[in-house]
Amino acid sequence: MKQINYDEIIKQLKVELNSECAIANIYGIVLASKIKEFSKGKIIPHKILSLIGSSKDIADELKLNKINSFALEAQEYNYLFTFSDELILISKLGLNMNLAKYMPSISVFLKKLSEKHKTQEVSEFSVFDFSKEIQKIQEIFQDKKSNDKKYSIIKDLVKHIT
Repeated sequence: MKQINYDEIIKQLKVELNSECAIANIYGIVLASKIKEFSKGKIIPHKILSLIGSSKDIADELKLNKINSFALEAQEYNYLFTFSDELILISKLGLNMNLAKYMPSISVFLKKLSEKHKTQEVSEFSVFDFSKEIQKIQEIFQDKKSNDKKYSIIKDLVKHIT
């Protein structure tokens, strides 16, 4: 199984598209980033994840097939959130950037990256031998039972005295 190097992908996006980007999994954990607000290992704010999660409901409400991305305009930058079933790509763009030209290429890129992400998922699981663990648990119970029997006379004596 080949591991995807998200940091390298982010570097290439910086060079090719001249924009700062971050990649997160669908749970909101940032896997790689050039954006300081969304640094690697951080979690995307819950409100943004909630909006991404409810994109299907929003699309249904607007009678659309699907929503692939949304943009937030801030004072100095636009933040473009493009998402698939597995990944979220965050782009930090200047206000003068033409989103109509940028969005199709970033959507195609994320689609291809998501396909690679699917192929790297674990398809085989190793078999775990539970017999050793069960044997350890049984030994612990046996020890506990023998300890309870050892001190039962003392316990009875203490109860009798009190």
